[in-house]
Amino acid sequence: FLTARGQEEDILSGYDLGCDDYIVKPFSLAELYAKCKALLNRTESLMREKMLQYGDVGTNEELLNIKHREEQVLRAIKTALKEGTFQVFYQPIYSVEKQCYTAAEALVRMPDTKFGFISPEEFIPIAERNGIILEIGEFVFRTVCDFMVKERIWEKGIENIHVNLSVVQCMQERLAQNFLDIMKEYDLPCNRIHLEVTETVAVVSSKCLSVNMHRLIENGVQFALDDYGTGFSNATSLVEYPYDIIKIDKGVVWAAMENENAMKVLSHSVDMIKSLNKNIVAEGVETKEQVEILQQLGCKCVQGFLFYKPMSFAEIEEKNIL
Repeated sequence: FLTARGQEEDILSGYDLGCDDYIVKPFSLAELYAKCKALLNRTESLMREKMLQYGDVGTNEELLNIKHREEQVLRAIKTALKEGTFQVFYQPIYSVEKQCYTAAEALVRMPDTKFGFISPEEFIPIAERNGIILEIGEFVFRTVCDFMVKERIWEKGIENIHVNLSVVQCMQERLAQNFLDIMKEYDLPCNRIHLEVTETVAVVSSKCLSVNMHRLIENGVQFALDDYGTGFSNATSLVEYPYDIIKIDKGVVWAAMENENAMKVLSHSVDMIKSLNKNIVAEGVETKEQVEILQQLGCKCVQGFLFYKPMSFAEIEEKNIL
């Protein structure tokens, strides 16, 4: 949608009607280009090796199957919201400097009795396209706040929990106020929450995100840039937004372990981030050798399967992590 109607109800109505994205006038060509690129990236796997011709109307069995699957997942999402079956898992973040777990990332999971495990990589984009991601996002945030307050996890060494924000959430003018209200409701100190955004989110929702970020930061919330190294304007993101933490994408870490030039890129990236006085979390860590190399480069925190996969609170208790 390209429109002058920018109120929250207008945006939600647009997504309910089926729009893929929503741009409020006035907008720049750079913003329009970024949104188009983000949409193309989301549909690249679907359209790869497909040819669309004007005036040629036909059907494609594969595309129909994909559409059918999306409809099934959408119904499963609505059922999970109605029945409250979404779950929040947590993946610990390990401090190499302190030699202990100091944080965790909250990750939403959707078990389904009919389809079994549905990956977040599949259901989150569908939820975003249909506007349902707002309900899922609030569920996750409330669950995290409730968990932190009930368990008082900061007294057990976990200083904060990272919560991911979607593109649609960051487009909401009341995002900051809604989150502040929820934290007040649970009596949770704002400095216990770190919000993660990807570079795509920052580009698509730049103006609204900036306003929300500053409002939340004023109250003690911190922000992390997720998947660093996979975007197309990393330097711009680092300069324009007040991130406290930069999470280096697992692809960058893995490539550096196999390629000398990639290692140079990682090393220089770490040096640059440190010079900006920002903290670093290296993702995708799977071996002790990777930890040693990352520590030598100056990464103080790491996250990955070496230090546990995402797990439920019951598993956290069982493994005595807290």
